[in-house]
Amino acid sequence: AAERAAALNKAADLYEENFGELFAILAREAGKSIPDAVAELREAVDFMRYYAANIPEAAPAGVFTCISPWNFPLAIFTGQIAGALASGNAVLAKPAEQTPLIAHFAVTLLHQAGVPTDALQLLPGEGATVGAALTSDPRVTGVAFTGSTETAQLIRKTMAQNLAPGAPLIAETGGLNAMIVDSTALPEQAVRDIVQSAFQSAGQRCSALRCLYVQEDIAESFKTMLFGAMDALVIGDPWDFATDVGPVIDAEAQSDIGDYIANARAKGAVVKEMDAPETGHFIAPTVIKVD
Repeated sequence: AAERAAALNKAADLYEENFGELFAILAREAGKSIPDAVAELREAVDFMRYYAANIPEAAPAGVFTCISPWNFPLAIFTGQIAGALASGNAVLAKPAEQTPLIAHFAVTLLHQAGVPTDALQLLPGEGATVGAALTSDPRVTGVAFTGSTETAQLIRKTMAQNLAPGAPLIAETGGLNAMIVDSTALPEQAVRDIVQSAFQSAGQRCSALRCLYVQEDIAESFKTMLFGAMDALVIGDPWDFATDVGPVIDAEAQSDIGDYIANARAKGAVVKEMDAPETGHFIAPTVIKVD
């Protein structure tokens, strides 16, 4: 236990020492703005220090498959691995196919910190091939997954057919988050939190605000304040310190979200839409009225 804790704490130190390279990869590969990259590094380090301080006494499960998402490619990737390693398990880590460089650098630092190579292996690739193999092999004794509900259900079915009975599945899936603003709310604070929750990380978080309900008799003045705050957002290169909103993860995401907005626009439901850079995978912050 002491050896595991020491390795995780050393890895946390190395993450902090290599912040510049981590920030650069997060911006380049995942489109993270600098404030988002700072928050992601802090969360990853917190995970490692937390698990290092809370090594469980229970016997390890064996070999854990850890499948992480692209929207938090350092924090969630690290958190899954750290939890499994702290419990004495070996880890097969499969990052999202969009963010293998971040995962590779993180695993390099974990190995450098003293995590044995035979206790942590990086297996990048597509979910349909690598992910499917890592959740159907009977030598795997547990799975940690963060991603869509649909994929989690598929993994559960695959595990039931191939893994030992009782093999744990730790699944974190999507969310649909709402905020209600009534006449007792301080509008300045509400607008600040709405803009941060809805548009930080280009809205690509399960915790992002998606549904906003505003009391009718304050709605017009509140919309004026909210739309004014949106106009102040800077959309562009995530490596620029002035940028508030960077790109979405890839062309597929840009196309899917763009089609959704276009459909709403055709119905006259778009009530506020900003301009986005023409080059790159950008989606302009948009407000859509839902009847």
